Amino acid sequence: MKTDDCPLSIALRPLRGKWEPLIIKYLSINGSSGYSEISNSMEHITPKALTEALGKLSTEGIVGKNIISSKPVRVMYYLTDKGKAMIDPLDTIESLNKNRKN
Repeated sequence: MKTDDCPLSIALRPLRGKWEPLIIKYLSINGSSGYSEISNSMEHITPKALTEALGKLSTEGIVGKNIISSKPVRVMYYLTDKGKAMIDPLDTIESLNKNRKN
């Protein structure tokens, strides 16, 4: 089986980056959030990395965004239904790592 055709590989593609799972986790805990709120909560993430990760998650339909026309314009990011469906599997993976003995 080619890895490009493997359903598991396709499903995990949006999570291959360093920040994508953390952004999903953040939004699952905090709900709809602005760019600066997400940025301030993640140590060591660069603006470029956050922008790219949010763009990737948005393109994949995992994160949506609401544009609030105020002054200044504000963009709020949230988990779509597809993003919400990833919470339990990510929690399971996280718990497996917590239970891992070194």
